[in-house]
Amino acid sequence: MLIDVMLVAAAVAMLWKTADWFVEGAVGVAVLLNVPKMLIGLVLVSLATTAPELFTSLIAALRGYPELALGNAVGSVIVDASLALGLAALLSSVPLTVDPGIFRISACAVTIVLCVGFLLVLNGVLGRVEGGILLGCYLTYLLFLYRHFRNARKQPNVEEVVNIAESIPWSRVALLFGVGLAGVLLGSELLVRGATGIAESLHLSPVVIGLTITAAGTSMPEIATCVAAALKRESAIGVGNIIGADILNVCWVAGASAIANPLVAEKSVLLFMFPCAMIIVGAMIIMMRRGYSLNRWNGAVLVTLYCVYALVLFLFVSPPSFH
Repeated sequence: MLIDVMLVAAAVAMLWKTADWFVEGAVGVAVLLNVPKMLIGLVLVSLATTAPELFTSLIAALRGYPELALGNAVGSVIVDASLALGLAALLSSVPLTVDPGIFRISACAVTIVLCVGFLLVLNGVLGRVEGGILLGCYLTYLLFLYRHFRNARKQPNVEEVVNIAESIPWSRVALLFGVGLAGVLLGSELLVRGATGIAESLHLSPVVIGLTITAAGTSMPEIATCVAAALKRESAIGVGNIIGADILNVCWVAGASAIANPLVAEKSVLLFMFPCAMIIVGAMIIMMRRGYSLNRWNGAVLVTLYCVYALVLFLFVSPPSFH
């Protein structure tokens, strides 16, 4: 099992660095766009930082580990909404703030897609049709965001519109994007191999490994981006990234993986992980709705919720076996 642990550690390190290059390349592609910072976080940055989750779940599904794929998708929602946002709020010297209009749309969207995803998988299987429905939900969400942004640009007092990056040569953009994407693909493959090896050694269900080790590993880009944004007092990008990533993990990651290969999981785990995701995301939304900000006390609550979730998962839902 030691080799598998080392493999997971190497994969996480590779994903962290190459996903950072991928993000930089993606931002470079959008250098000419002038849009609100939170919108950039919700769409562009979240698309880039969820690349590890997407490729890890896709590869897991195609290699015959659909439980790992589904656990990674939903587990990443839990990690992002609790650990990533919680740590960012704890480490930030000022409360994390958001754009009220964009937050209201995105908060409704993440709540709806979690409920839809839960209903679609209640029979224990997320098939290709259900995956298509989830992808359709994401396209609908993007349409609402586009309409809001188009209308907001006509108003004189909207959130400051800024360029999020300095102009860089297209050759550098292409190199960062290409190398970053290749690294994410390789890192995802290594992470799946290591995680499944650990699952077999501990006699854990692959879906539980997906909910914990793999989800935490593939969420490293979101955690790093959110904390870095908070420390730079650019919380709109960090919070937007987390909420956007939560929506993407359910609609894009789980949806695309289900289309590649139907996802299945134990009923008991399904009835645990989706409600947990709803509770944690709901707590995050309620706390952030009060003043459209998240302070250190709120961050401590979110981190505590994750610790309780992980403890219950390992002790009661699917305890490990060392025999």
